[in-house]
Amino acid sequence: MNRLKLLACAGLTALALSACTGGGNLAAKDPVTAAKDLSAAFRANDFDRLTHIMVPPEDYAKLEANYKDKQAKTPAPTAQESQQFADQLAKLTAPDAEAKLFAQVQPQLVQMGPQIPMGVAMMSGIMGQSIEQNAKFTPTEKDQAKALLTAVTKWATTAKLDDPDKAKQAIGVIVATARSLKLTTLTDAQKLSFAQVMDKVGTGVGGVRKALAVYGFDTDKMLDSVTVEKKSQDGDKAVVTVHYTIMDTPVTFDLDMVARDGRWYSADLLKSIEESLSDKPAAAPADAASPAAPAQTTPAPQEATPVTPAAPTETPAPTETPTPSAASDASGNAGA
Repeated sequence: MNRLKLLACAGLTALALSACTGGGNLAAKDPVTAAKDLSAAFRANDFDRLTHIMVPPEDYAKLEANYKDKQAKTPAPTAQESQQFADQLAKLTAPDAEAKLFAQVQPQLVQMGPQIPMGVAMMSGIMGQSIEQNAKFTPTEKDQAKALLTAVTKWATTAKLDDPDKAKQAIGVIVATARSLKLTTLTDAQKLSFAQVMDKVGTGVGGVRKALAVYGFDTDKMLDSVTVEKKSQDGDKAVVTVHYTIMDTPVTFDLDMVARDGRWYSADLLKSIEESLSDKPAAAPADAASPAAPAQTTPAPQEATPVTPAAPTETPAPTETPTPSAASDASGNAGA
């Protein structure tokens, strides 16, 4: 009888947990909260959660299966590859890594100082032309990209990128991040699970964000400034308006959302990932949500709710399933 009571109690507990978690589906049940959750996951560098809320459970299972398939087909590293990995890792994790890296960087800081203004102006001009000529960008996306470029250019011209003290701080952050990854050998890195890879990607991105903050590019402040409000909804499609501030430059854009089984996802992210999982591009959703409105330069409404902005850096959501070797390389590059 006691065993029956115990089994009954366990069964009820499992049902309760299933009801609370939606059977493992972590995505939100309304578009505003779904967008807010993306922001919270990125703010916390929680890329494991981020991948879970970007796609429905069945797509996540496909991502994981694709990763395992590529993992199984990846040949064992050669002795040369293993040694190269060990050498690069040692540069970032050795007891004297900070001092050695700064010694390498210090002469370059002296040389780059006078060249920074001209270099920033040239890069800004080239990127501005690239944005204008990009046929894949909608007018809205061009406006948003230009606003981001303006903010980043403003930061780069005032960030004192040649400051030795800031370089020491940034190197300290990068070395600490590399050590926290706890990578040992290339062979072990290639055995990481998909969830473990996402966890280490989050750690690496967090390190990069901290290093940028040393130079005044505060992504935490940017993410904390983000707000979202629902603009429209028609059945399982909705549009939310996102506002955020980057380097004192306000940016506004619309984000299309789509519902699957009562849960909401970014339509563009979901489409991109599902295309990567199929042999042919996914068909565009019927009656797609209206295109985003042009980027504005007005302050965000005070009553809105936080959500993920289009960050100036590359979106964390992978459109391709990462291979173990790529993950290990990325971790090393993040430290560099």
